[in-house]
Amino acid sequence: MADKPGEPFIVKPIRLKTKHLHLDSGEIIPAVVVCTPNQPLEILAYESACDLDMGEYHHIALARCDPHVHARQNIVPSREEFEALKIHEGEFDDVIPKIHAANLHYDVYRASLAALKGGVWLIGCMGNTPWGPIGVQRWQQTLDLYRRHALVYTHVWPRLEPGVPAIDGQEGKDFGSTFGGAGLSADERDAMFALWAGQDVSFHNDMPRPDQTIDEFFRHATAALEAKFHLYYNGETVLQSQRETIALARKHHLRSLRTRHVPTGPALEMLLAERKVGGLKLPIEVGLDYLYWSWPMVVGHRTGKINYRRPAFPSEQDQLRLIAVLREVAFDPEIHLGSDHAPHSPEAKQYKNGLPGSPGTRLLEHSHQIHAHLVHEHNFTWHQIDHLAAIHPTKYLERYYVGHFAYPIATMASGAMCNLVVFDPDCGYCADERILRTQLHDPDYHNALWLEPLRGKVLFTVVNGRVYDVSDEIKALN
Repeated sequence: MADKPGEPFIVKPIRLKTKHLHLDSGEIIPAVVVCTPNQPLEILAYESACDLDMGEYHHIALARCDPHVHARQNIVPSREEFEALKIHEGEFDDVIPKIHAANLHYDVYRASLAALKGGVWLIGCMGNTPWGPIGVQRWQQTLDLYRRHALVYTHVWPRLEPGVPAIDGQEGKDFGSTFGGAGLSADERDAMFALWAGQDVSFHNDMPRPDQTIDEFFRHATAALEAKFHLYYNGETVLQSQRETIALARKHHLRSLRTRHVPTGPALEMLLAERKVGGLKLPIEVGLDYLYWSWPMVVGHRTGKINYRRPAFPSEQDQLRLIAVLREVAFDPEIHLGSDHAPHSPEAKQYKNGLPGSPGTRLLEHSHQIHAHLVHEHNFTWHQIDHLAAIHPTKYLERYYVGHFAYPIATMASGAMCNLVVFDPDCGYCADERILRTQLHDPDYHNALWLEPLRGKVLFTVVNGRVYDVSDEIKALN
């Protein structure tokens, strides 16, 4: 984990006082927490001396973890490395400019600023980049690169590719299940899964319809342009994708199959039912923005054209069912939230040849606004949010994090690793793209939540005892 270039690393304790400290039990108590870089958390009596008093309304909880972040940064291989390690990339002179373009647009440092803004201390990064983390050497190089440049703790998920052996002890990401992704045939995907027998895999549940391509659908559908994508990738395509991929995982005796960005109540219920069959672990990642956006909200919305992602947004009915079921299973340790933070440029979102551009939205920096939405509008407790957004995903990612945590993580206790978020759950909030471009060092910043009336604001994010003031320009205080 890197420090911000040019900033000294000042080791000093900072004592934060709050009337609302979230304990693992769900109890919220008054307390003072002591944050010192690289030292464990200390929880003191509320009457203890402090450096910063959070006042009447600010909460302190475990910092959040997001296992689904697209940081887009690439290793730049030499010509020799490229020729020795390439899979299906093409020619060196064609691929290298794409790598440089991706690195210029968005990197792991910018992703970690977005994480800090969202109260997140630990991220898991995806590998759909021009020089993806395929095979042990490329994956390890990418992992080392990301950890050198990030301000938060960072993991990289290796990518499945036909003919490339599994990486023992890691969770591989199957991009063959993804709209606009690898475009693998059924036979290629079958052989790819065979290589990961006994291992862990995750997948996107957004395979195309078997009877019609999206191009054909777009040519003949009479709906409004921004509605067509959501009519093509609907709840039935999600269930089809989940059904086929689970069967594939069972056939090849995978240890676990994690479904990413689950978007509807029926999709979540199907996965819960499949667990009862046994023989395959089925961890579940629920898509964070599906808990806010529904299909009717997106169509005709002023930011609708940057709101495309895979698969389509749920109907209002399927969204309410997703929220209700999630509330029921919030303490299940194998269920967590993930943002699918996708930092494409506005140009990449444009329609090209009649089809929508790159899917996904930038959401990492607004995680707490969606959490507050669930609390204020859908009767979630902060204890449930702490589990879904902090405890469960942190413990899940800890299994694969190639590193060493000196202290216990995902627990609010003296002696644990000091990863905290300080937030105001009720503060009115509006995403201001102009301000965020500066705060996140991201000149292309744009967001689908622009002008949405939100609540909740993160004030400080603490990463291993280092306190970052993120209320405005992001800066370290110790």
